[in-house]
Amino acid sequence: MRGLRWLVLAVLVAATACERPTSQQARTGFAARPELLEFGPAAVGRTKTLKLRLANQGRASYRVEGARSSLPNVSVPAFDAFTLTAGEEHELEVRFTPDVEGAVQGQLELFTDASGGAATQVPVSGRGVKALVEVPETALDFGNVNLGLVEMREVTVRNPSDVESPLVLSVEGSDADQFSAGAGLPSTLAPHETRRVPVAFSPVRLGNAEAALHVSVCDGCEPAVVTLTGTGVASALEVTPLRVDFGRVAVGATAEERITVRNQGTEPLSYKGAVLLEDPSGVFKVVSAPALPSDVLLPGAVVELRVAFTPTATGKARDGRVEVAVRKPGTASPGPKVSLTGEGGASCVEVLPSHLDFGPVAYGMTATRDVTVHNRCREETTVTGLHLTTQAGGYFTLAQPSSSQPVAPGGTLRVGVTFSPRAGVGSVSSGQLAVTSTQRTSSATDGVTLSGEGRAFAPCEYALPQVLDFGQVPVGSEVALGLTLRNTGTEACFLSALQLASGSDPAFRASTLPNRVLEPGKKATLIVRFQPPSEGEFQGLAEGWVSHPTHGHPLVNLVGRGVQGCFSVQPTTVDFGINRLACGPRTREFMAYNDCPGEVKVAGMKLEQAGAQFAVSGALPATIPPGGRVKLTAKYAPVEEGDDAATVRFTLKDGSVFNAGLVGRGLSKTDQTDRFIQQAEARVDVLFVVDNSGSMMEEQQSLGANFAAFLSQAAAAQVDYRIGVTTTGLDPSPGGWSECPGGALGGENGRLFPVDGSSPRIITPETPNAAGVFANNTHVGVCHWNEQGLDATWRALSDPLLYNLDDPRTPQLNDGNGGFLREDAKLAIIVLSDEEDFSSQPVAFYETYLLALKGNDPSKVSFNAVVGPEDLTTCTTSSSSGSRYMELARKLNGVVDSICTPNWAASLEKLSESAFGPNRAFPLTELPEDPGAILVRVDGVPVTDGWAYDARANAVIFDRLRAPAPGVVVEVTYPLGCP
Repeated sequence: MRGLRWLVLAVLVAATACERPTSQQARTGFAARPELLEFGPAAVGRTKTLKLRLANQGRASYRVEGARSSLPNVSVPAFDAFTLTAGEEHELEVRFTPDVEGAVQGQLELFTDASGGAATQVPVSGRGVKALVEVPETALDFGNVNLGLVEMREVTVRNPSDVESPLVLSVEGSDADQFSAGAGLPSTLAPHETRRVPVAFSPVRLGNAEAALHVSVCDGCEPAVVTLTGTGVASALEVTPLRVDFGRVAVGATAEERITVRNQGTEPLSYKGAVLLEDPSGVFKVVSAPALPSDVLLPGAVVELRVAFTPTATGKARDGRVEVAVRKPGTASPGPKVSLTGEGGASCVEVLPSHLDFGPVAYGMTATRDVTVHNRCREETTVTGLHLTTQAGGYFTLAQPSSSQPVAPGGTLRVGVTFSPRAGVGSVSSGQLAVTSTQRTSSATDGVTLSGEGRAFAPCEYALPQVLDFGQVPVGSEVALGLTLRNTGTEACFLSALQLASGSDPAFRASTLPNRVLEPGKKATLIVRFQPPSEGEFQGLAEGWVSHPTHGHPLVNLVGRGVQGCFSVQPTTVDFGINRLACGPRTREFMAYNDCPGEVKVAGMKLEQAGAQFAVSGALPATIPPGGRVKLTAKYAPVEEGDDAATVRFTLKDGSVFNAGLVGRGLSKTDQTDRFIQQAEARVDVLFVVDNSGSMMEEQQSLGANFAAFLSQAAAAQVDYRIGVTTTGLDPSPGGWSECPGGALGGENGRLFPVDGSSPRIITPETPNAAGVFANNTHVGVCHWNEQGLDATWRALSDPLLYNLDDPRTPQLNDGNGGFLREDAKLAIIVLSDEEDFSSQPVAFYETYLLALKGNDPSKVSFNAVVGPEDLTTCTTSSSSGSRYMELARKLNGVVDSICTPNWAASLEKLSESAFGPNRAFPLTELPEDPGAILVRVDGVPVTDGWAYDARANAVIFDRLRAPAPGVVVEVTYPLGCP
């Protein structure tokens, strides 16, 4: 077409509007929103649709002629050419229909007749997934339950897929009438949703009862069966907790905790207080054990005991035990035992590993490894000293200068240590690294022991390709190939490192392989990833160091070409992940596409690998007709620990070569232990969403008047906070009996209040008279009638408000929300409303979006609701229950309270604890085989309750009141299974 050219779309991501001035944006004539089409997960065989909005921000008209996708499973429905005049916008529909599981990346190209441009390219990504339901539990035992009472347990059901799955429950068996499960719950599970299904046992007969809960896991599958057992009895005793954990307490200080004893039965029990049975460290004490009349604990009565912990030294104290003297009258059976544990306070800076072993290193060579300093403190710490001492054998040196270096809260610092063996000294070398950290006026020194061994190696005989050729890769897609160095000799070989050389094109990336000894026949594989950002040739270099007098520095050239074409293979990298050696082969599918106008002949398909771990099958070579596709199957069966990689090369008739990478890792261990040190949140962004309808005047005044109570936890934890307020109103009020202040007539539409800037819109610890500013900002008026709090939350935290200081859609100046949300801060949202939410999307939409804002880390976001309660008889001024708000709060680990709270100070203190309190979520590094077998230890002591496993986040999440204290060590051990 005459005059047709490609127009480059520059993808600009700005942290604030100050970094991307409006004047610069105005000079860009052609724009597309969003700048990245992220389809995310989509069910295999189903179509997911997104909208792409084209805009003309210039003065001259542009004509849009057509669109083309580089991905065969992403398409734009045919449309007639159209013209965009100055300031005009037009919307295109883009569809994604995955054929197989796996991630795809590519680009959407737009054709215009604009002059002076090149290709308009919008990056596109998506992932095909399948669906099912998982049930980790196999049995629930309700124990002894009084006749006429109800005992509750929970069964975890989770949807591990990225699409909605049906949830069907039924209770079966001879005693099914005494059990019930999941009444009133939704009949579907959202993508990655984990739900705790309540199961009730209400005995109507004495003796044992048994039934089975059946959970449908997929169409045509046998149901998961959870055995339900319980016993109907006439009395019951409750003692909570059975383990008192005082956490870390400063040496010399005293902490107290309570033990509650409750008679839930129908018969009186003998009670004679409590006695300290064991206290080997002399640090525990029974402070209070009230006497009862006639030493009798009557049915329904409760008695509260108090115990104390006073540490005399730093470190974990030996556990103690308390016996509660409560039993049936006339018996001599021992009473229930309660264990006591605690620890003297210690440094919040952790240096890992505590022992760094370099293993054997060849004479004349060196090896470098990292020590990591983790700042678990609430404020910045500074590493002021790094001191190395070689105690015996070779030489230990620092890989970087020993200069003072700050480490932000939650941050890390890597310290490189190099070991050089002394010639002729074959004994083990030893040394120590001392790391001194300073925080204000205090300092702490942590030590790392070092060891290594000098060894003479015969000249290394090895096989290594001279070139790693990635062939032709679609622009924007990523191919991972393996560079394998194998010891082909008969003696052990020393590898110092294998890595990318400095100066390689940034389209290549790889993580360095550290030193190791390769026994005869063994290998080391460097996984190199190539993702071309544009068309053209790219080059890089990989280098290694081995024990050889003349060929000790092998080099491998890296080459690849970015292309825009109509033949492709998706996904370009088939990643099998971590595979246990005992689990057998794993299978994945990928596909070759021909989106060319004519047929494409695949003249050859070749699998290249350093071993025999991978296999590929499919109907290639073949001639693929226009629009055709060929499904291929890859199989991976690792035979040893370590990374494996292979290349599938497709040669077309014209000689062009396209590659697909196969990668996986073999693992022999059966258990994984993840270790965390609890830290307090140092930075928190808090968004209040306040109802501005006609009935909210009193609540707004109470909120502002009690702001000091909300800041109580933040002040105690020295939190760096940012607090903003918006309203539930999206559109300006049409007028009536009242007008809203702030410059938006109640239609903030997600903008922080006040829109006119009449008072500071973001409150920080440095804001003068912060309480007065907050009181003003929460008096948002009572002019509106349409409460859409969830939409307001979403708009406040999305484009164009999120990172811009000015909203480009409105005439007001500086009314954007730029500067509020920080990438490294926790996000807490608090909604206050006396009406149901009437937003446009299902609750799951907002849950997914808010989690995605924080990298899907549930520990970084909470949603809290002070709304109309479920029982409106307790809150007659509320017109309806805020059920949608409450649903999202329960999903995002927040607090739910009544808008009719009689004590606003107490309610705001609970919200403060939720927003500024300690971390409760600990993400796991691998997927557990059986979540029911997860073992949690806090400072070495098993914790059996007060936490749950969240499959969606693959994390252990503690209950709000059971969060580990700052500074404690949390260890999570779980079995690794076969996928």
